[in-house]
Amino acid sequence: MLPLTPQAAANRPRILRRALLGALAAAVAAPAAFAHALTYEVQPGDTLSAIALRHGVDLDRLAAANGIANPDLIFAGQLITIAESSPAVPPPGGAVAPPRERLYLVQPGDTLSSIALAHGTTVHAIAEANGIDDRDRIFAGQLLTLPVPDRAPATASWTRPAIEALLRQAAAEYGIWPPLLLGLAWLESGWNQAMVSSAGAVGIMQIMPATAEWGLEYLAPDAVNWRTDPADNIRLGTAIFAHMLWQAGYDVETALAFYYQGWWSIEQYGIFDETEQYVANVLAIAAGFR
Repeated sequence: MLPLTPQAAANRPRILRRALLGALAAAVAAPAAFAHALTYEVQPGDTLSAIALRHGVDLDRLAAANGIANPDLIFAGQLITIAESSPAVPPPGGAVAPPRERLYLVQPGDTLSSIALAHGTTVHAIAEANGIDDRDRIFAGQLLTLPVPDRAPATASWTRPAIEALLRQAAAEYGIWPPLLLGLAWLESGWNQAMVSSAGAVGIMQIMPATAEWGLEYLAPDAVNWRTDPADNIRLGTAIFAHMLWQAGYDVETALAFYYQGWWSIEQYGIFDETEQYVANVLAIAAGFR
């Protein structure tokens, strides 16, 4: 997935920051589950304190619930779980359940139809969820509640061990260090096939449709159900990441930067600050799977 409005780092060296965020690794071992929760995607310019204030939750509890050790270190595209009530008992079997709804900050040029298309829902559903009478009138900066995507099935039947087994199988097939792939997929989606980003990236590996089309043609032509099937999404995403590893001369940090920001963008603008943070986060989470 791509950052929304990243700031380029001029003349930044190729080697990325290697600071590991231990709290994120700890979060892998015991992710929080909530009875009533929203999943919010951090927008450029957001701070954790502003998010907490906006949703009427305690800053320290919000940070603790999301495994954030330093409240000043969040990044655009990061997913924040915002509890509306006390923690609930996790689903039976440790099932990975999709969020009930998501929040989206309207960007310049957005329309309800473009937002609905990107998130696999309908204009009617968004309008109903937000009490919008005139569907042609939304504005940049407006916060919308988005229903759970219709095109991606609930993955409650897929337990964490089942998803992990699929990821390890794909890692073995493509010659990738398993903890690295597990960490990458966890940061991208929390291993949630129902996740659709504000940019339109889909599933556990958060694959953009244009990237998927290319990957299906050249890398994994049998992974045709990548939008709905966790196995196909994982296999296609792993094939794409394996190609990026090869493209990066098997430099793991550079390959992760390619996956997040894109090779062309890095060639044109250098590595963004958000990309460096993303790479550090993936490595921190991967360390927890060793």
